[in-house]
Amino acid sequence: MEWIKIKINTSKTGLDFVSQIFEGCGVVSLEIEDCEEFLQVLEQTRLSWNYIEDELYNQKSKACSVAAYLANNNSGKETLKLIEKKISAAKSDPQNKKYGSLELFISSINEEDWAENWKKYFKPVPVGENILICPVWEEVPEEYKHRVIFKIDPGMCFGTGTHETTRLCAEALERYVKCGDLVLDLGCGSGILFIIALLFGAREAVGVDIDEYCAHIAKNNASANGIAQKNYKVYTGDLLSDAKLLDEISGYKYNIILINIVPDIIIPLLPVVKDLLADGGVCVLSGIIEKYLPEVECAAGNAGYKIAGITSENGWQCAVIKK
Repeated sequence: MEWIKIKINTSKTGLDFVSQIFEGCGVVSLEIEDCEEFLQVLEQTRLSWNYIEDELYNQKSKACSVAAYLANNNSGKETLKLIEKKISAAKSDPQNKKYGSLELFISSINEEDWAENWKKYFKPVPVGENILICPVWEEVPEEYKHRVIFKIDPGMCFGTGTHETTRLCAEALERYVKCGDLVLDLGCGSGILFIIALLFGAREAVGVDIDEYCAHIAKNNASANGIAQKNYKVYTGDLLSDAKLLDEISGYKYNIILINIVPDIIIPLLPVVKDLLADGGVCVLSGIIEKYLPEVECAAGNAGYKIAGITSENGWQCAVIKK
């Protein structure tokens, strides 16, 4: 399958600015290159380096950048248009000169070529107290074999499950999921979270995402973890605009609803999913940058929820709410 790589050159101070543009378009799996960090690493380890190729040094030391990968389909192309529009608007504002050139580069990349290049860098990662995220091509280290093992082959733009937003949700599942629970995962991507819930003993799970490729990736990941297809369903669509989709998933009351997206989507979803939440159930909200947390808290209160807990990691917030 073909993918679209979007790379935006920026300055050190522009990394957060550009990242927020991506995140505002629903893209949270980002590849960030920080030229200052690269130079600091070289300085700190200079005694252990015999040499470094001039080409690599020149490439990495000149500019910071933020990149993301989008599926080369209608959904990915619409997201690309939105990002291009926002970057164009940002470049036209003189106040944004401090963020560097904001030059945007677009390229196509083949999944097979990309996968082989990055696999060597993706190793098993412990999450929380009881989870290990492990790529399918790696052996589980002996010291982690007592954990719940989630095996993953993430494909391209769906991430590895190690981003802070996903980690915070997984840690919430450790605390709240119970055997026999029914789980709804909105913005499910490759199914990472609902599969972890099933591994912890949830009875069934429903995933929803706007990208039609998610069902394929989720099925592969579920199979890699020994999850039977009868235990989950994945739907494609926008719950905010698709009444038929809402009807499809409304026949159940969910013990846990996961919404790991962005605040602009989370907030309008809160009143929509309230009727889907079982008595005593929880909504886990993630993908929230710290400065937007008060808006999410306010919206949750207005929709009739109370905050049950908030956790954070590296500026990302995760709120657990109840009716």
